[in-house]
Amino acid sequence: MKKIIFAVFLILTSFQILSAQKKSDFDLITSGKWHLEYVEMAGQKMKLPVEMQKNSWVIFHSDGKQEGMEEGRKYIGKWEFDKLKKIIRTDDLDGKVDQKLISVSENKLIVSVKEQGADMIMGMTK
Repeated sequence: MKKIIFAVFLILTSFQILSAQKKSDFDLITSGKWHLEYVEMAGQKMKLPVEMQKNSWVIFHSDGKQEGMEEGRKYIGKWEFDKLKKIIRTDDLDGKVDQKLISVSENKLIVSVKEQGADMIMGMTK
């Protein structure tokens, strides 16, 4: 009987761990403050200095509100997530911009945007 109870306990614990690991993209995107770590264009990756990383950030709130800072200027905007197309659509200082979600995890957010006709990849960390 103890073996059966222990087996059931292990199974339930495994399911809880797996479900906790399967956070949705939306939940991960809205999980905190994202600091711009690097920008990549035409295969050239440029890591931002630490001070610039501190002053270049964004928070995506689950209610569609967006807060951020660019070049030391704070701003408020709106955002939405198209989970089928994996597009983060923002409306802020830069106007309306579609950012293609490349990947997101607990500590890393990577998106691609069109900047003057060229693809630009932005890597962000918490």
